[in-house]
Amino acid sequence: MLLTFLQGLSSWHWLGLGILLLILEVFDAGGYLLWMALVATGLAILLQVLPDFSWKLQLLLFISLSTLLLLLWQHWRRRLLDR
Repeated sequence: MLLTFLQGLSSWHWLGLGILLLILEVFDAGGYLLWMALVATGLAILLQVLPDFSWKLQLLLFISLSTLLLLLWQHWRRRLLDR
């Protein structure tokens, strides 16, 4: 069942995840979910332009870009707090 869902991932799924993460960010206010929401929304836009990405590549892009942006956010936030 999960594999069937993953194989059918579309831009609407990523857009829904992005919106959900933005809503959760309102309650968290740490900035971390914002970056993941931006990656999910970016994937939704990318899939509208290039719809032939496999679900494995979609998940790989989401995980790697989210991790990269979260690490950059932590680094930038620490630099701001150290001033």
